[in-house]
Amino acid sequence: DDYRSVGMLSMLMSYDIKRGDLFLKAHSLKLEDLINKKVDAMACYISNEPFLLDENNISYTILNPREYGFNFYGDMLFTSESELLQHPKRAKAFYDASKKGWIWAFEHIEETAQLIYDKYNTQNKSLEALIYEGKTLKELAFDEEGFFGTIKAKKFEEITNIYKIAGIMKNGTVPLKKFIDPLFFAKEQVKIGVLTSRDESNSLSRSWDESAKYLSTLFPFHNFEVIPLNFEAMDKSIRDHEIEFVITNPMHAIQLEHRYGLGRIATLSTPYKNHYYSEYGSVIFTRFDATHISNYAEARERKIGAVSSTSFGGYLLGMKELEIHSPQNVTFLGTHFNVIKAVLNGSVDVGIVRTDMIEQMVSEGLLNKDDIKVLGAKTYPHFPFLISTKLYPGWILAKTSHTSETLSNDLLSTLLKLSTTPQKLLRYRITTTFDYSSVHNLLKEMHIYPYEQETFTLYDVYTRYKLPFLGLIVAFGLLLFFSLYIQFLHRKLKRYTQEIERFNETLEQEVNERTHELSLLNSKLKDLANVDELTQIANRRYFFLLATQYFYTAKRNNMPLHILSLDIDFFKNVNDTYGHAMGDEVLKSFSKTVQSTLRQSDIFGRIGGEEFCICVQNTSLEGVRILAEKIRKKVESTQGILNNTKLPAITVSIGISSLHSNDHEIFDTIKRSDEALYKAKHNGRNQVQIV
Repeated sequence: DDYRSVGMLSMLMSYDIKRGDLFLKAHSLKLEDLINKKVDAMACYISNEPFLLDENNISYTILNPREYGFNFYGDMLFTSESELLQHPKRAKAFYDASKKGWIWAFEHIEETAQLIYDKYNTQNKSLEALIYEGKTLKELAFDEEGFFGTIKAKKFEEITNIYKIAGIMKNGTVPLKKFIDPLFFAKEQVKIGVLTSRDESNSLSRSWDESAKYLSTLFPFHNFEVIPLNFEAMDKSIRDHEIEFVITNPMHAIQLEHRYGLGRIATLSTPYKNHYYSEYGSVIFTRFDATHISNYAEARERKIGAVSSTSFGGYLLGMKELEIHSPQNVTFLGTHFNVIKAVLNGSVDVGIVRTDMIEQMVSEGLLNKDDIKVLGAKTYPHFPFLISTKLYPGWILAKTSHTSETLSNDLLSTLLKLSTTPQKLLRYRITTTFDYSSVHNLLKEMHIYPYEQETFTLYDVYTRYKLPFLGLIVAFGLLLFFSLYIQFLHRKLKRYTQEIERFNETLEQEVNERTHELSLLNSKLKDLANVDELTQIANRRYFFLLATQYFYTAKRNNMPLHILSLDIDFFKNVNDTYGHAMGDEVLKSFSKTVQSTLRQSDIFGRIGGEEFCICVQNTSLEGVRILAEKIRKKVESTQGILNNTKLPAITVSIGISSLHSNDHEIFDTIKRSDEALYKAKHNGRNQVQIV
């Protein structure tokens, strides 16, 4: 309510009204001065004085800086730097409690107003005035995306520039990074657990920090944190919903999928000499001067060093290659570095480590490649590492069961986009998930969870039931004397067998029918996930997913791409006049009309309500304009029929925007098409506008 506020003065200055042109008086805080015309205008709270004027049937005009493009932040929650440094948990708790309290109040406006009226009404406001104030503040409190309590550096920069123009601040750079939410309270924390040993956790944490910080800059509402975890800690974190994503070896990932319902997102690619590799295996090696060990047979009889019994590349693949089924001669040393060190100092004769570890230690000056020799060495095209085993798909990035699909898709889309261009701040790249059936087969073969059930052979049966078998042999000798009785049993058994065969045929038919029903159900579920239930076109999520793919294809191949934003004119009148059931029929008729005009390659989706979007590629801007006009005319001239009754006539406004070279994502193009749509509606509707 301060007439000297920068927002108020900036609004006036934008219309060339200088401060010297105004006669400014100290605020009396009395609304009667405005009513009695002692002043021509009064700065006041939009949540307070307008209610009082309406209550007294007094007409008024509001000049709100927000409506003139000067939308400044209002009351803000802040604290001292020392509080953040010394008591970050207390500051976070206070922030969460404040935010939770405001959101609860906005969700229970009448209840909150009654509480204030009964206990804290120091200004003696009426209950109706308090309810009005709550509803007005609720409209102002949430940002454009519908979030409460968010603060953005970009908006502060805009406010700073206005302060400079108004002469309130000096020119120069204002450091905002440490000023605005330095501990990311306003961002949702997203934790990524990375499998590592205790000895490696500190170095891994440091190497991942930069990746997490860089990723956080790309997500305005999420702050990413990478947490090194051993096997036990990772299990607990997933079980207690403490992490949202997991990076681990393929064997562990499959076990977590079975135990906790993890969902694979992507396969990691490891960097080496400016290239990335998405497969790996094991290296089985000994010292170069170990002349008594030259093959697998000799290695099996020696002391073997491995990382741990749960290490895929540092144990399991090597044991599979050596055809060793018991860890009797194996010493577990905790890390790959310890295994290599133990082989070199003679603590063990043979070592098993993951591919790339030897090359890594050579590059760091910790190992001379000539000091070791590889047993069973193999080579694969375009694979530069020493290896003794088959290649298996690499480590997995997976989502936990409580992580939203939206966040998972956003993370996958962002990482895939970053993987196409060099990013020094990212430790790994990702690619679409590989086929991990080879890992499943290996776990089955070695009877490892979730395939730990051992095969039950006839020899196992004989060993376990040796005495009963001897009894059966004696009984068989006796049965020879009862051959006639056996023939009778044989005929009876044959009859039973025929009945079983008939039963099996019936069962097989029922299984086939159930399988077909499940197939139809799966198809229907897929449609529900991607298709708008009312109009049977792409829903909002699926449209944005397909449009994003078109966007990156167009950017990569320098192809034209256009977005059309469509809005049915005065659709609210249709619902108000004919009811929502008729409105739904109009939406279905409109969707069929537009769909019939498009090519098979064009993407058509319902964004919400009466708002639709079309994504068109490989077409000139003039061609898209002609298409839009064709749609507009066809909608205007088409009147659907339901039960021999004509549906209400409608028109459509269309905004068009084309892909620009500086667009970073499809939403940049959509934003301009929405601006063009607004222009079409502002200019009278039922027309096409291009921005």
